[in-house]
Amino acid sequence: MFDRIFGGSDDEDDEERSGITLDGNSDDDWEVEVSAHTGFTQSSPDDGESSGDGWFRTHTISLGSDTKTAPTADEPGTTVDPPTPDRPGTGPKADTGSYDRGTFVFPRSKDFMQKIEARGLNGAHNRVETVYVLAGNNYTTPTDLFRLDDPGYYASATRRSVRTYGRKMAKKVAALYPDGEAPKLLVRFHTHPGGSTRPSDADKQSAKQIRDHFRKSFGTNDFEFFHGIHAYKDHDSNPGPEARHAPEARSNSVSWRGEQYRHELALFGPKFRNPKKTVIGDDG
Repeated sequence: MFDRIFGGSDDEDDEERSGITLDGNSDDDWEVEVSAHTGFTQSSPDDGESSGDGWFRTHTISLGSDTKTAPTADEPGTTVDPPTPDRPGTGPKADTGSYDRGTFVFPRSKDFMQKIEARGLNGAHNRVETVYVLAGNNYTTPTDLFRLDDPGYYASATRRSVRTYGRKMAKKVAALYPDGEAPKLLVRFHTHPGGSTRPSDADKQSAKQIRDHFRKSFGTNDFEFFHGIHAYKDHDSNPGPEARHAPEARSNSVSWRGEQYRHELALFGPKFRNPKKTVIGDDG
């Protein structure tokens, strides 16, 4: 089943279906176990999982981890609480600079770029389109990465398209915040493994619905919302240490080279029709 959802034939869907979001039938189907066949697994502390330290934190969200594990042979009669993501920060972040609201500030941080690379590539054996969310406790700068890795969020994902249950994604991110609190910045990214940052017609058509999912889930409009495309492709070169993770900004995007791939993040407004200004911030 999961092999069908993730890593299907590139010819199954054309790019016009990219970005489609589905509502899902009910909240009762949230309890979905992660399948090893997808390559989507819980991350460990060595894999970038949040430990509560540092300014940029990663939260791995697995629907199946909401319940306790069964007793083990080594510890009969006991249950084990599964690891849960840290609470995201909502307080003001110091030294964010004087950037206008509506600007995306890309942190000049190797740690940030490596975590974004790892999530964009998603660990699957086949490179497929997928979704993740960045959030920030101010209107311009990301401070938290939400890895939406569970197959239960996806109807299908191939190299050219992704079909998601967007309401589930938004509600799960909102549930991690304390009651009545919300981030000031939300960026919903989907990936384009082919390297293009151009939004498809389907991206534009589903844009308002995706934003509305987050607005309704948090119960507020008081956040800056961006759509993002994370494009990547082989750079066919061998960049030295100084050339890797050296970000370059354009009008609405930032690109850099990792060890194997060239990555580019392009930012758009709530309707996917208005490119948003990006700048490179200070070292993280």
